[in-house]
Amino acid sequence: MSSRSDLLQLVRSSASESLPGEYVELTARRLGLVASAAGLLHLIYVVLYRTIWPAEANVVGVTGGIAGVVVSVAVAIYLLRGMRTAAQVTRVAIAYELFLTMSLALSDSWSIRYSAPSSQVSWSAVVIMLFPFLVPAAPRIVLSAALAAATMTPLAMALRFSSSGQTWPDSAVLTSYILPPFFCAFLAWAPTSALYRLGAAVQRARRLGNYELTERLGQGGMGEVWRANHRLLARPAAVKLIKPEMLGAKNASAREGLIRRFEKEAQATASLDSIHTVELYDFGVSSEGVLFYVMELLHGLDVQATVERFGPLPSERVVHLLMQACDSLEDAHGRGLIHRDIKPANLFLARKGNTCDFLKVLDFGLVKRWRAEDDAALLDSLQSHAPGQSLQTNLGQIVGTPAFLAPEAALGEQASDGRADLYALGCVAYWMLTAKLVFEESSSVSMAVAHVTKEPVAPSARVALPIQPELEQVVMQCLQKDRERRPSSAAALQELLVNIPLSQQWTRDQATAWWSENLPLSAASD
Repeated sequence: MSSRSDLLQLVRSSASESLPGEYVELTARRLGLVASAAGLLHLIYVVLYRTIWPAEANVVGVTGGIAGVVVSVAVAIYLLRGMRTAAQVTRVAIAYELFLTMSLALSDSWSIRYSAPSSQVSWSAVVIMLFPFLVPAAPRIVLSAALAAATMTPLAMALRFSSSGQTWPDSAVLTSYILPPFFCAFLAWAPTSALYRLGAAVQRARRLGNYELTERLGQGGMGEVWRANHRLLARPAAVKLIKPEMLGAKNASAREGLIRRFEKEAQATASLDSIHTVELYDFGVSSEGVLFYVMELLHGLDVQATVERFGPLPSERVVHLLMQACDSLEDAHGRGLIHRDIKPANLFLARKGNTCDFLKVLDFGLVKRWRAEDDAALLDSLQSHAPGQSLQTNLGQIVGTPAFLAPEAALGEQASDGRADLYALGCVAYWMLTAKLVFEESSSVSMAVAHVTKEPVAPSARVALPIQPELEQVVMQCLQKDRERRPSSAAALQELLVNIPLSQQWTRDQATAWWSENLPLSAASD
């Protein structure tokens, strides 16, 4: 299949044959760099023809060189500026391959005498060998493109001899120039076919039940989060993958126990009714033993990124967000489920329909263990500050993020309840008001020790922006070492927040205006 229309139709028909997104991205970047190098080479040849090799210059060669610079630069800019789909990269790669081979073949045809069989490999053959590795498409498309590129050599020869009226060379000479490009096309096809099958196998491995992973959204120590599409429903989702080893399961029995616990916690999370808790669609274990759960795909930023990007938030907005978090936590605590890892990264500010600043609490029920050496160091650090309290039986049970860890959680107390989440929420409120952690320590161990032994500085003493005094009092109450002195429940905390005499409320119009200015719809959807 060598005609342009048939080739493009083949590309379109195979657009649904998916490859890993990062493979397509890497291929596009490589092709862009190749185009940049090709543009530079064309420019060098044009300069050499004008200066050092004027006797060897011909109109076709110089014109082709100038066109090569322009087209190569355009291809490089297109591929290196922005994400491209596999179909887009494939179309550009094939068109660019055909352009280069025709340009090179025309230049060769007007400079070669064809008096003897060829003893050298042409640049066209080099391009035909290289480009199959730069076309993210099915093997039949790669082969068709390579064969179409190989036909540029006889086509260029035909143009040269028909326009000049010269006699065609004998069959031996013709064969030596025409056959190598076709030979190179078949030679490059075999390894690229193997690469494509490998990429397709990777993509198949990324299918979890009815969900197909399409784009990695984030990666951390616990696992990865992917954008996914349901194979039957037109509903995008977010899939979180967690390796059991990351949760402390080092052997088969530990993994089985962890999987059973994961299933129970996922079922408990799915039973939560609060509109401010991320909705769980599905969960399970892949054939490779990776835990995964499928949740609603949110558009926006988490609190961590919001404060890092835009700075401390005004008191009225902090109250607005905290009340939504309390709604989620009250629902969970009422069902006996403690979050255990409330932190800015797990509070997500989303755009839901026409509502902005709609808070969603993420990651309910996930157990996060510290490394064993951190547990041992924490024991040594805390024994002098908590005499008479044994930590030996609690090692391995410390869960959460050190910067937002309640004192009782840092001590590994089994009786930790929902008020540990309220302490962590107080730490988050502190972060939202100041863009600073409650305790600025150099390590996770010293951070945990600080939560047990140090008294926090009031937020207003650490930031120049005004903070509502009553809000500051509520935050400091959440940060009490003794959980009996904290709000008794998320509902009680929500009541305290409602009664704060704010000079102004964070209204829906204010939220919409802020999002329109800072996170327009296209940016929030990324």
